[in-house]
Order: sequence, then C-alpha cells, then structure tokens
Amino acid sequence: MFALIGIAMAAHGGLVFAAGAGAKDPARINEATCVDFGTEISALEKLGIKEDIERGAEWGKANLAPERLKQVARYIFLEERLTFRCPEVLAAAAVRQMEEQARLKALAAVERERLWLERMKKIPAPGRKPETKVARAKTAVAVGVPPLPERKSR
Repeated sequence: MFALIGIAMAAHGGLVFAAGAGAKDPARINEATCVDFGTEISALEKLGIKEDIERGAEWGKANLAPERLKQVARYIFLEERLTFRCPEVLAAAAVRQMEEQARLKALAAVERERLWLERMKKIPAPGRKPETKVARAKTAVAVGVPPLPERKSR
C-alpha cells in the first residue's frame, strides 16, 4: 500500500518537474523590474531605512512618522520581491561582486610584489670575498678534520 503511494507521489513529482522544466515560473519577475527594485532599495538604504528596521517594530511604531513607516514597509516589500522573485538577478550581482573582489585581491598582490621587488633593489648585496671562503676551508683542513668517507655504490 505504502509502496503504491510512494510510486504515485514520485510519478506526480516527476510530472511536476517535467512541466516546470519547460515552462517559466509565473511568480518570477522580468529582469528590468528586478533592476528597478534594486535601484529603489539602494535609494531607501541611503535614507537610513536599515537602521530603523534594526531598532525593531515596537520602536518604529512609537517613534517613526507614518510616512517613514510606509518607506520601511516598501523596503521590506522590495527586499522580499528581490529575494524570492528575482533570484537570477541576485545571483548575478553576487557573482559580479565576487569577481570584483577577486580582481581587487589580484591587483593588491601584484602591487605588493612590485613594492617588494622595489625594496629589494634598494638593499645592496653583501660584499663577499672569495679568498675568505678559501681561507676558512684551508683552516678547517689544517685543524685536522677527517675527510668524509666515500660512499659505496650498491
């Protein structure tokens, strides 16, 4: 009995998936409208709506003017629309932001390397005398250090 219900549900789910794969979701909004929503949200954010929302509903009811409450409600409405009806636009914006961050990190790394090389050019190389090296080697042999044993081949 339960197996038949499971098969029927799986078949129904498959049909829904097949029907949804070819058809567009009617709840989705076109890209231009989503971009307009994003522009309106950024304009409201410049007015400080997020700070008012963070203070809470009780504070807002007690301290905000009716016009400001309408702006808060509009902001919440637009944010919901962008989140649930425009996922492609949000995903594309997130990808663009990640690409920009990666580009800035790469530019910073190139700049750090350039500065490092510039600093290294300013540092003079230490002056070494070849005779000092030889003198040390001669003193080591003169002291009586035994030579290393020869390695036997296999």
